Amino acid sequence: MTSDSFPNSYQHVSVLFRESVDILSPEAGSILVDCTLGGGGHTALMLELVGPTGRVVAFDRDIIAIDNAKVRFSKDISSGRLILIHSPFGELSSQLKKLDLIGRVSGVLADIGVSSHHLDIAARGFSFMNDGPLDMRMDQSQGESAAEFLASATEQDIADVIFKFGEEPKSRFIAKLICERRDTSPFKTTKQLADLIASKVFWKEASRKHPATRTFQALRVYVNNELGELKSLLNSAPSVLRIGGVLAIITFHSLEDRLTKVSMLTLTGKTKRQSLPRDIPLTSADIDRLSESVAEVIKPFPQMPTENEVRSNPRARSAKLRAIRLTMECPIIV
Repeated sequence: MTSDSFPNSYQHVSVLFRESVDILSPEAGSILVDCTLGGGGHTALMLELVGPTGRVVAFDRDIIAIDNAKVRFSKDISSGRLILIHSPFGELSSQLKKLDLIGRVSGVLADIGVSSHHLDIAARGFSFMNDGPLDMRMDQSQGESAAEFLASATEQDIADVIFKFGEEPKSRFIAKLICERRDTSPFKTTKQLADLIASKVFWKEASRKHPATRTFQALRVYVNNELGELKSLLNSAPSVLRIGGVLAIITFHSLEDRLTKVSMLTLTGKTKRQSLPRDIPLTSADIDRLSESVAEVIKPFPQMPTENEVRSNPRARSAKLRAIRLTMECPIIV
């Protein structure tokens, strides 16, 4: 598939749209990074808020999103206000180093997970709701598709992926089904895989969750190395921020949220504070020094979508927004 397959059609409804950008508190003239360009919703708002003297850098590994943005934001690109980078956001620090932006960014935002475009366009192979090739790659120019993985992986490896990345309790049973079926009929489409799971795994038809949901999530996360990219982002983002800069992450499932929460707590020093001795008097300065805090949590609890947003966009229901503010300079991680 080429970018011409869907010209100027990358549609995505940005979750926690205003909240996620507002929490960055951008000022006119500042530099912001949108790690997940998608349909350009957050990018457009960022450009509006930083004004004519500010800049936005937007990442996406999907060439269709990049090409769509080249049309939508042609004037901003020409003026230098918007820089598009066709790379996974795990390469944040190395790409910004090339632009001499390390330590100068006021805000980094990442809307983790699959976009509306990926789910709604059958040819991308992400959803069992629309039959299409079993692909699931966000960058279709490289890497192994979900179909290729299922065709060659061992039963144990398939079970491990489904359990680790989908938290599916029936992972071993599903992996066995997949391996038995592929010997006579290799999986080529999303419907073939979804129908097999639905026919063999018990589920209540009234349930909102299809029995293949966790398996599809697991394959998508694995094929795109989503948790690996998120780890890289969380490790490197503090080094690109200026002091006072904000890192904001929107997650949609427990694996992403758990990783984000622990990483942010580590940066704030709270995980180390819990291990400090309680029988020795320590000043606030002592605690900060011993806990090696380099950031502060902006809000103690994740921000969730409002009931109105969930009604208008059911895919927003599991979204969580977490954010931290950098309080001291971090070493450069490239």
